Amino acid sequence: MAETKKTKLSQQAAEQLLEMIVEEHCYEPGCKLPNENELSEQLGVSRTTLREAISFLVAQGVLEIRRGKGTFVAQELPRFPVDMSALTDLKSRTRAKDLFEMRLIFEPATVALACQRASDEELEQIRRKAERMERVAETGGDWPAADQDFHLSIIRASHNEYMRRLYPIINDAVSEILQISENRRNMQEMAVADNRLILDFLLRRDAAGARYAMSIHMKHLIQTLRD
Repeated sequence: MAETKKTKLSQQAAEQLLEMIVEEHCYEPGCKLPNENELSEQLGVSRTTLREAISFLVAQGVLEIRRGKGTFVAQELPRFPVDMSALTDLKSRTRAKDLFEMRLIFEPATVALACQRASDEELEQIRRKAERMERVAETGGDWPAADQDFHLSIIRASHNEYMRRLYPIINDAVSEILQISENRRNMQEMAVADNRLILDFLLRRDAAGARYAMSIHMKHLIQTLRD
């Protein structure tokens, strides 16, 4: 019941913020949103609920997060209707297996595209993200966030706009699953090892090898959820 209530609050916050942007024009395209404390107080929700609402609107192309600068309204707002029902659907904990099966479908193809399309600078950035994830894991930090940052850098290097927009939705759902997983430690060790293999093929621009390595990684995650 508590989870359902939290999801509804996230959806309400997302709807309210979207209305402030699209209908009330409180924040114009390209405009920076207030800081987290101020905006959560303005919307009457917790910072956690606000983050979920923002993550959803980022995935819909309404907002964008700029590292070290804050959250901004997109320069070009999406022309398609924003489907608020997707927020509730994607928050369901019972869909963990479905989520990773979906990643199994599209992430191996994405990493193969990254092998073909990434610039040398993008490959170097992916390498740095992988190394950072390992350092964070070793020091007991928030390794899931660092791991997702690694995968996002691969998505970006694929230069496929729809995959880039889809990933934040998946990211948010993965974060929730990892928070409740009883096999979090096993997932960490597996993610570190799998990422090394994925990175090795990426740096060699071996699309077939990278596709295989990513497939194995997703199957490892699915198996861990079953254990």
